[in-house]
Amino acid sequence: MVHNVLYWITFWFFHIIMRLFCKQVHISGVENLQNIKGPLIIASNHRGPYDGIWIWYYLALMNRTKVISIYFVTGARFFKQPIVGWYLRQMKCFPVDRGMGIQVLDPMVTALKNCEMVGIFPEGKMQKHPDHKGDAKRGVGYLIWKSQAPVLPVYINYRKPWKYIPIWYLTLHIGKIKSYDTIKSEDEIQKVADDVLESIYKLDKK
Repeated sequence: MVHNVLYWITFWFFHIIMRLFCKQVHISGVENLQNIKGPLIIASNHRGPYDGIWIWYYLALMNRTKVISIYFVTGARFFKQPIVGWYLRQMKCFPVDRGMGIQVLDPMVTALKNCEMVGIFPEGKMQKHPDHKGDAKRGVGYLIWKSQAPVLPVYINYRKPWKYIPIWYLTLHIGKIKSYDTIKSEDEIQKVADDVLESIYKLDKK
C-alpha cells in the first residue's frame, strides 16, 4: 500500500518536472518499454545521480495503467540517511557498496527468479563526462548467469547547460531485449558483462 501511494506521488512529481524543466532532445525506443515484464535486467550506463529516476519515469509513463515494480541497485550510503533511506526502501531500491563482493547481488537473483525486474549500472560508478566509458563490472554478468534472465540495454545522457537554472537536456535510447542463453559457467561472466556494456553504448550511435 505504501509503495503504491509513493509510486504515484513520485510519478506525477517527476511528470511535472519533465514537462517544466527537461528538454527531451533525443528519445528513441521508449515503445520497447510497453507491456514489459520480468524476469528482466534493465542495464544502463551511468551518467549521474538521476539515471535511475529517468529510466523509472519512462517505464512508468509507458505503462500508466498499472504499478511497475523495478528493483534498482543503489549506493548503500544513501540508505544511511533517515528519510532518503526509508523512501528508497519503499521504492524497492537495493543497497550495495564497493568491496562487498559479487554475492551481495544474490537477493537480486532471487527477485529475477520470482519474475521481477531489476535495474543495474554495469560500470558500477558514474562516468560524468559524456565521452568517458568505464569498464564493465562482473555484476551484470553474474545476474545473467545465476538467473538466466534477458537484458534490456538503455543508453542515457543529459546535460545542464546553465549552472543555476534547473533545465536539463535529455538523451535516452531504449534497446531491444537480448538473451544470453549460452552462458554456462562463471568463467564467462566478464565476457557477457563486457558485451552488455558494449550494447548499451552502441545505442548512442544509432
